[in-house]
Amino acid sequence: MSWVKIITIFQFFKSTILLNCAVCLLPLLFGGTDFFNSCFLSIGFFCSLLFKEINRKNEYLFYYNNQISKPVLFLFSWMMTFVLLVLLNLVYHFIRKI
Repeated sequence: MSWVKIITIFQFFKSTILLNCAVCLLPLLFGGTDFFNSCFLSIGFFCSLLFKEINRKNEYLFYYNNQISKPVLFLFSWMMTFVLLVLLNLVYHFIRKI
């Protein structure tokens, strides 16, 4: 996979992360970090994809023209979300130990 495709997929990921965090804010406040973790990978991620699917259909044409299909976008975005969640948990547990 070329660097251009990786950067393009990363741009897609960055556009989904804000809505994902907004959706997961209430579970964080009322359910704690464990509930936030599960919500961040499932409900928040799928809500952000649904939002993009409904409101920004035309953006997929850009990714398709760059030879990146929707399943590839979704899979790589989920993997990056997982990596981000692991990093956030590492930072959280490191701060709690201090």
